[in-house]
Amino acid sequence: MNFKAAFSALAILLAGTSMALSAPIALTKTNPNSVFDGGGRKSLRIINNGDPMVNQRVTAGGFRLNTGAADIIAWCVDIAHNLSLKGLYQVTSTPFTNTFTFSETQKTNIKSLFETTYSSLDLNNNNQSAGFQLALWELIYEKSGNFDVKNGNFKSTTNTDARNFANTFLGNLGGAVTQSYNIDYYESLGYGRNNSKYSQNLVSVTPVPLPAAGLLLGCGLAGFYLAQRRKKV
Repeated sequence: MNFKAAFSALAILLAGTSMALSAPIALTKTNPNSVFDGGGRKSLRIINNGDPMVNQRVTAGGFRLNTGAADIIAWCVDIAHNLSLKGLYQVTSTPFTNTFTFSETQKTNIKSLFETTYSSLDLNNNNQSAGFQLALWELIYEKSGNFDVKNGNFKSTTNTDARNFANTFLGNLGGAVTQSYNIDYYESLGYGRNNSKYSQNLVSVTPVPLPAAGLLLGCGLAGFYLAQRRKKV
């Protein structure tokens, strides 16, 4: 196999992976008895004076789910709907068509929140996990641009510890990246009669391999190419 053929094979493999990722999937709980599966979560009251209008008590924390191929921790980015795993989901890089479209600023802020905080987050700590969920909602629903989960048109009025963690995480935005992540948005495709009901839209991440791994791959391919050239000389 020559160098060009090797890259062609790699391209075919990546294309097949991309197709698999874009296929609708059924998300399930890793523990049938609890969507949090023993992880951190807290009961909080959230208020949103925008669209959607919300003033209710919710349980905030990371969801332990399975995609059919891997276990993931997913986070709610949709306070307009309840979580229901009856229907299928679509992995998308352009959220969302069934609620409202995220701006580039929102997507950048969400990525920054993960890359400056997530690697050191104790996901089994109730206040940290709830605080991270609050911080995500703040980035999506606060319209003033001043991120503070204790004030504004989106806010939480209970649990001081979780709110303090959320504001600490939000204060890291734009700071040093501690871990790079690939972002996966999960869009509900609907369920019930004519798929007219929707589950919560979600977000999850996977760590980006360290640059050294890519460098080793590049060196290996370069070595393969040079070896093939020597054979032809």
